[in-house]
Order: sequence, then C-alpha cells, then structure tokens
Amino acid sequence: MAKLHGIIPPLVTPLTADERIDAAGLERQLQRMLAGGVHGIFFLGSTGEAPALHADEKQRAIEIARGAIGDAVPLVVGCMASGTSKAIENIHQAVAGGADYVAVTPPHYYPSAGPAEQLAHYRACVAASDVPLVIYNIPSTTKVMLSPETTAAIADLGGVAGLKDSSTDFSHFLRLLDRLGGRADFSVLIGSPILAGAALLCGGDGAVPGIANLDPRLMADIYETARTGDLECLKSMQSRLLSLFRVTSFGAPIACLKAALELMGVCQGHCTAPLQPPSVAARDEIAAVLRQHGLL
Repeated sequence: MAKLHGIIPPLVTPLTADERIDAAGLERQLQRMLAGGVHGIFFLGSTGEAPALHADEKQRAIEIARGAIGDAVPLVVGCMASGTSKAIENIHQAVAGGADYVAVTPPHYYPSAGPAEQLAHYRACVAASDVPLVIYNIPSTTKVMLSPETTAAIADLGGVAGLKDSSTDFSHFLRLLDRLGGRADFSVLIGSPILAGAALLCGGDGAVPGIANLDPRLMADIYETARTGDLECLKSMQSRLLSLFRVTSFGAPIACLKAALELMGVCQGHCTAPLQPPSVAARDEIAAVLRQHGLL
C-alpha cells in the first residue's frame, strides 16, 4: 500500500434532521473531494462528528463512502474511543466496512497514566486490526498530548502507517518531524489548515484540513505548490485560505461548514445535538465569504 500523503480532508458527515446519514449528500461531497484532487479521505473523525453518531449509522456511512470512492483514494476511518476494547470494536466495524486505514486516538475521558498506558492501548489496537493504523493526536478533545517519544515508540510497533497531529502546536509538529520525518514507512500529517503550508515546506507528508470540505482544489494546490517550493505563490494561496477560513468563525466550526455546504447545495446542514446551526445573520456572513471565493 502506498504511503499516505497529500491532502486528506476530514470529511463532514451529512445528516438528516433525525441524525441519520444523508446518503445523497454524502455521495455528492465525496465526489466533490475526488474532483478537487484530494489524495485520500479521513472519515468519521472529529469534523465527522463520529463520537456522537449511532453505531449503525457509522457502519452505513463507511459502506457508502467506500462505494462512492471505490479505489480512487485511500479511506482512513476514525476509531477513537475512551477505552481500548471500544476502540477495537470500532476498528472491526471500520475494517468490515472497507477502511484502508484506521485512525486511533490515545484513550481519553479517564486521565491517562502516561506513556506506558498509551503504548499498551496502541499495541492492542494494532494487534486487533487487519489494516494499518494512523495515530491521531488531538489534545483539544482527548485532553492527552502524545509526546514525540511516545509517538515514536508507537510508530515502531509495526502496522502503524502514520500520524495525524491536530495539536495546533507547530513546535510540537517540528519535533515530530525531527523524530519521524523522512521514513519510507511512516507519514507525518498535520491537522491544522492554517499551518498546512508551513508544515509541508518543512517536510510534512500531507495535511488533513477541515476547510477542504469547502474548497478541496485550493488545498490540493497548496500541497503541490509547497512541493515545488514556490514561496510567493504559496503566500498568495495562504492568504486565500485565511480568508476562506473565516467561514468557521460564525458559530460552532462544524455547524458553519455544514451551513456553507447547504448554501452550496451539497448536503443538508444538520448536526448532531446539541450543536446548533448558525444564526440567520451568521449564514448571511458565511454566504458572503463563499461568494467572495466563487463557491456560491
């Protein structure tokens, strides 16, 4: 299997009003991503509201996604959980649905006892998975920051294909690159859209940017431009990215992304409760940003 690289959007999960999968909306969004030149799909992560979805709906969503993208790009499925046995259950569900990779956070909710406990969690998850695992470091939701040393120890377990670092701490990302960058068997991916350009210039293998849900082509162009080292062009694209990123500032970021996609005619804007949709005034602001970027 090829090394994970490039732009791998953390897809929103289109829903109906009763929190069931909006299958048509999901298929449209996936086709938009492929047409926009992405290199993979990161599915049922934090942006995908996975922790709040019913298990049967997650299963259905994975199967729809696998069918929609076929073999065009790899499908990475989030399997985060507060305990090891639940994470393994999620892994089995993802693999049964057709995942190419599974993404696993450190155990959370209960305070972590430290690196030994974290390593034991990942060792069990790797052993239980029939596909490669991606380490998912997202301390804003797990309240656990995986150190570079612990991350390197997990990477050495075997069966671990890479890391998505959503810490938003660029110095931490640079330390990860120093320990793990350049390995032929391991991908270092950044989760922050704002830091994506700089991360790629410094040797990152790719990015998992939520804003790609709206404009996958812009993020794909940022990746290609960073690879060429054209700093002036990259600065211009970064400015466009910062401008578009304002969409997420008018309420809960996931709800704002979904409101934008609804305005664009891609899918319904419903989120899992208790997430609330943006106000009417906020939707007008979102629409104005979309128009400015030619997305509406």
